[in-house]
Amino acid sequence: MAEDKILRSYGDPSIRESVRPLIEILTAEEDSIQNALRKTKAIQGTHSTLLDTLRTAADAAVGEAEDYTLSANSTPVRLSNVVQTTAIPFGVTRFQQAATHFTGENELSRQTNKALMDFHNSVEFSLVRNTLVSGVSGTAPKAEGLIAHISKSINTTAQTSGTVWSASILKGLMKANWDNSNGDVATDLYMGSILKNNTDDFVNKSTNVVTGVNTREIVTSVDVFETGLGKVRVHAHRYVDISGTDATCRVLGLNLDKHAIAYLYEPFVDKEIARSGPYDKYAVVGAWTLETRNQDSNFFASGYLRA
Repeated sequence: MAEDKILRSYGDPSIRESVRPLIEILTAEEDSIQNALRKTKAIQGTHSTLLDTLRTAADAAVGEAEDYTLSANSTPVRLSNVVQTTAIPFGVTRFQQAATHFTGENELSRQTNKALMDFHNSVEFSLVRNTLVSGVSGTAPKAEGLIAHISKSINTTAQTSGTVWSASILKGLMKANWDNSNGDVATDLYMGSILKNNTDDFVNKSTNVVTGVNTREIVTSVDVFETGLGKVRVHAHRYVDISGTDATCRVLGLNLDKHAIAYLYEPFVDKEIARSGPYDKYAVVGAWTLETRNQDSNFFASGYLRA
C-alpha cells in the first residue's frame, strides 16, 4: 500500500501508556491449611510429640477370690520432625524507590508485601509436600510435610493407576479412617481441581426442592460430605495434587485438631542485612515445623484418574 503520510499512533513513544494504578497478583492463594492449624512453640531444632495407646478393649472379669493377672503396659513413642527455616530474600535499589510508579507505592514496601505472600505460599507448599531432610549432611533441613508425616501402612493408600474417583471410594476411605482411628476421624478433605470437580458431580447428592420463580442460580458444589462414619469439609487445594508433577490425582484427609505449626521463631521482615551499594536488602524469614499428635486420624490416597 502506498504511503499516505497520515500520522498514526503506532510506534509513538510519547503516548502515555494505559496502565491502571493496580497490579494484579497472578499467583493463586490457597484455602490455607497453615492458617487453619493451631500455633505452638518449638524450643530446638528437633520437635517431638509423644504418642501412647490404651489396651485393646476386651473382657476383664476377675473372680472374687482370684489373684490379678497383670497385662502388658505401654510407654509413649516419639513422633519427631525438624525445624525448617524458610526465607524470601529480595533487594530494591534506592533509585527504584525514588522513582514514581503507577501503583503510587514505594517499591520497597510493595515488594515487602509481595514477599510476605510468597513466604506464606512457600510454607504452605512445604507443609503439604515436603519429605524430611535432616540437615546433618550440610544441606538445609526440611520439615516433613503432612503427606509424609501422617503416613502409616493403615492410612496411606495407592490405588491402581487410573482408578475413577467416586462417592463409594470416598465412603470407603472414611470407613477405613474410622476403623483405624477408633472413630477419631478426619475433619477436612483436600484435593486438586480435577477431584474437586468430580466430587461436585457425585450423583448421590441430596435433592433440594427450589420454590418460587425466576431462580437464577444453579449450585452444584459439594462443600461437606457426610456418612454415618464421618463428616468432612471439602476443599480444593493447589499443592496436594500438581499436574505434571504427580502422575495421578491425590486426596488428603486431615483432622485439623491433631496438627499444629510449631515456630522456633515466628516470621518477620529482616532488615538488618549487610549491603555494599545504593540498595536495600530485606528478607521475610521464619523457622517452623509441623507438629502432629495423631497420625491415625488422617489419611492419604493416590492413583486416581486425571479426567
